[in-house]
Amino acid sequence: MRRPPSIKQLEAFLVIEALRNVTSAAARLHVSQPALSRTLRLMEEDLETPLFKRSTRVVELTAAGTALLPVAKRLVGEYYESFGDLGNVLDGQAGRVVLAGLPSVVVALMPGALRGLAAIAPHVEVKVLGLPEQQVLAAVRDGTADFAVVTQPAAAEWFRFEKILVDEYVLLCRRDDPLARKKVLPWTTLASRPFIGFTHASSVRPTLDRAFIQMGLTVNVKYEVDHLSLIGAMVAAGLGLSVLPRLALALIDCAELASIALQGRVVERVIGSLQRVDTALSPAAAKLREALFEEVHSTQGRE
Repeated sequence: MRRPPSIKQLEAFLVIEALRNVTSAAARLHVSQPALSRTLRLMEEDLETPLFKRSTRVVELTAAGTALLPVAKRLVGEYYESFGDLGNVLDGQAGRVVLAGLPSVVVALMPGALRGLAAIAPHVEVKVLGLPEQQVLAAVRDGTADFAVVTQPAAAEWFRFEKILVDEYVLLCRRDDPLARKKVLPWTTLASRPFIGFTHASSVRPTLDRAFIQMGLTVNVKYEVDHLSLIGAMVAAGLGLSVLPRLALALIDCAELASIALQGRVVERVIGSLQRVDTALSPAAAKLREALFEEVHSTQGRE
């Protein structure tokens, strides 16, 4: 029964065919002539047919050798191409990464991070999932996502969280509102105007509710919505004021809006990278995470 030759044997066959001389081929392959002759003999025994016609000076292909030649070239080429692809994956130069995150965070941070990744690893494919907070955590926990960018959750044993930045909350008003001329405003400004807030499904709502209670501040929540873009449109329509994390401004049309810093009590959210403690990131995912941190640090350096 014929046995297929090894890649090493096919390589030897191709070098012998190219040089038409066993001694020269042995020198090219950095082996002894007897060792190469033995490799060829074993290959012919496995295939149960001679591959070369031997003479004192040169060797020529037999009919079987001629038939094997294109097959050997293809197999050896595919072998090294495949290992080249594997090397790219192991080096983080190729592969696929799935990242999950809050929509306001991924819209604000990921375009720059992906641009940085493309510059150093152009063959890495990335899927970005913009999800509510609990779905982001679930995606990482069940392995759907390699890692996430999310607000810092309550500590748990299954994940590791590393801070990337602190995102402050700002007041949102119309650009032509007299308030827009101020660089900073007190939180009490909110008490004098209708307030446009988030529904309880939003991760922003409990943060603001807690802050209002701690400050003893009563706001007139006239509208509750569940989409950032709608909040922007309603503020632009003059229906009231709102408070958003600064990164969330990337999700709304700010052409007619102004964002003002709030003084007094500091209200902010910590944004960071979250991954499972029992699963190491792939090289490509690690490169994306590194590009994300570099994007944030370079952006903060320009501000």
